[in-house]
Amino acid sequence: MKSLQPLFLVIAFVCNGMIFAQDIDDVQQAHRNGNNGMEKILTPDQLALLQEQNELVRNQREAFKNSLSDDQLAILDNEDLNRKERREALSATFTQDQLDLLETHKANVQALKDSFRESLSDEQKQKLRKRRQRLKEKKQQLNQKKKQIKKRIKKKKNMKN
Repeated sequence: MKSLQPLFLVIAFVCNGMIFAQDIDDVQQAHRNGNNGMEKILTPDQLALLQEQNELVRNQREAFKNSLSDDQLAILDNEDLNRKERREALSATFTQDQLDLLETHKANVQALKDSFRESLSDEQKQKLRKRRQRLKEKKQQLNQKKKQIKKRIKKKKNMKN
């Protein structure tokens, strides 16, 4: 009987480890999908709709990037321009077909957002608002910590000089 007790503990430990590893895999998969916490709020059908919409947006972006000329791609790759200047320079070179493609893309994205919002219950909307607020607060805290670290590094550099 005593020889079975350690064996039982080892088996329980291994099973617990496998279950815990599965939980970690699920969390990591949610992080990769960008839906961290969303699976608790949305139904499987809503998650599938969201995934389908994201795929459609990716395809539309890819189609637009494929429509860019070599000169336009050179503007995108130009490191001398900041983001705003690059955007302005690129938009000045758009053809009518590209402008139409962008307009269509914008309309499609808005329609997708509207259809997704309509599928949400009031409770889900409230939970999503709270989730957005928590994420915003976490981001602000991280930014504050980054600023504090930068200040400390700057102080150390100044003290060395």
